[in-house]
Amino acid sequence: MKTAIKMVASWAVVGAALAALPGCDPAGTLGPPVRYGPPGMVQGDGEDFLWALFRLEETRRYTSQIRYHFELQVYDTRTTQRAWTRRLLTVPHDEGGHNATARLLGVDGAVVWLFLHTQPAALSSADGTVVADRVRIEAANPGLQGLVPSELNFYAFDEGLVMTTADARRWRINAPDFKARPYTPASEARFRHLSYMATQWNGGYQTKDFLVRQGRLWERWIGLHTDKEAADVGNDAFGDKLKSPMGAGDDGALARRRLWTARIGKTREFSEGRHDRLFDLTPLPGTAEYIQGGFLNQQGTKAPWLLSQPDGALVLHRTRIDAQGRLALARLDNQLREQWKTVLPCTEINNRWQWPDRLLLLGKEEGADVDAPRLPERLVVVDLATGQLQRNPP
Repeated sequence: MKTAIKMVASWAVVGAALAALPGCDPAGTLGPPVRYGPPGMVQGDGEDFLWALFRLEETRRYTSQIRYHFELQVYDTRTTQRAWTRRLLTVPHDEGGHNATARLLGVDGAVVWLFLHTQPAALSSADGTVVADRVRIEAANPGLQGLVPSELNFYAFDEGLVMTTADARRWRINAPDFKARPYTPASEARFRHLSYMATQWNGGYQTKDFLVRQGRLWERWIGLHTDKEAADVGNDAFGDKLKSPMGAGDDGALARRRLWTARIGKTREFSEGRHDRLFDLTPLPGTAEYIQGGFLNQQGTKAPWLLSQPDGALVLHRTRIDAQGRLALARLDNQLREQWKTVLPCTEINNRWQWPDRLLLLGKEEGADVDAPRLPERLVVVDLATGQLQRNPP
């Protein structure tokens, strides 16, 4: 059955009217929001906002009816406060609500593509209003009437909405005309990756994915290693240790790392020539030690993120190794002296975004009591000039 997403609002009005009738169950109790799919960075009114889709389960006291609500929550990336919220879809349990899903797919100009339960949707990046759904897509493409898929597995995103229609053809649809054009991926391997990102990946990384332990900082090589790790890195006869962003070896949870410098020279002659390699690793005196420390990487690279105005770098580390430990950030200047240090309300970082003046982190915190339930995801903004934090929830 073809269903325009814009009709969801009228369903909600009808439901509210029924609930107000004598003998009808009042508004139910909402369970905690569960994020569905990866969050996404969207620009609106010249500012960056973090979008995230959540599902909320509503139960009612006097009936067995359960409803599932899909809600878009949009956050200010400067304050972490919620900028606005939009309820996109409500699916009763007996209409497949328990298995209903939704995901952000990608930004296409002034719209954001989503999959909502049984159909694609394009939302305005300014306010989240629905500007296209199955009805609009089929109206713009009469040849696709009845062929637009209703299952998430047939969708991907590649500079626009990509779908495999019921007649086994691939199309890409872009705003603002929503015309379908034949789509050929760069390779089938690439398409499998795009499909995985659109249908299965939940947007989560691990803290270690954002760290490197060595690299070029202001025209010299700097490493962050334990003594044992440094000895391994210094054994660089083939030049492979210099090329690695992590060096060699990993002392794991007990690693207390400090800063090292080294001389860069040449390997012996090989058939393909000589390579750059590390010599004479030396610890830098007067610098701090960091538990499980590493340099925060430049987003999308395996190199340390070099800050400016003034020059600096960030070291991410842990305050202690037991359940009371938290992640912490330290900003170093170009002489590798600490300018500030701040403890984060997180034990793990799942995603991050960066700007010249701030860092936005999405993380989780586990309580000191190992038997306590995990706390919700936290959004944290770090002011790069001062280390001051803003967080949500507080």
